[in-house]
Amino acid sequence: MRSRMIGTLTTAVAAMAMLAMGAGALRAQQSNDDGRMRTPSDNDDGSRGRSIVPGERILHTGQGGTYIVLRDNTVWEVYLPDRTSTVGWREGDFLIVKKAPVGHGNYTYELINGRTEETAVVRFEGRSG
Repeated sequence: MRSRMIGTLTTAVAAMAMLAMGAGALRAQQSNDDGRMRTPSDNDDGSRGRSIVPGERILHTGQGGTYIVLRDNTVWEVYLPDRTSTVGWREGDFLIVKKAPVGHGNYTYELINGRTEETAVVRFEGRSG
């Protein structure tokens, strides 16, 4: 009985150590420049690997939450009913960009704000600049 308890305790300690190491590795992959998660293929020469999370930070919003410009210079027009959410989104908020589960006409993408956890259906308008 005692050896079974020691074995269970050892297994639990090992599992906690693995979780702690995994969390450390996850933090180590965090990019300092824009907050996006990167693959381990980031190079010392400054080139970056692919983004793990398909998202970007907000550069600015315009016209009361109607338009959102991301740091990669993509411009997104927000579907009218969702503008009440996006009006409160701020520069620097991290947004995940993905295909919308339910689109509305040309509005076929969805932005998910990491700070507020709000979503907005959007359409791609192009690139600024």
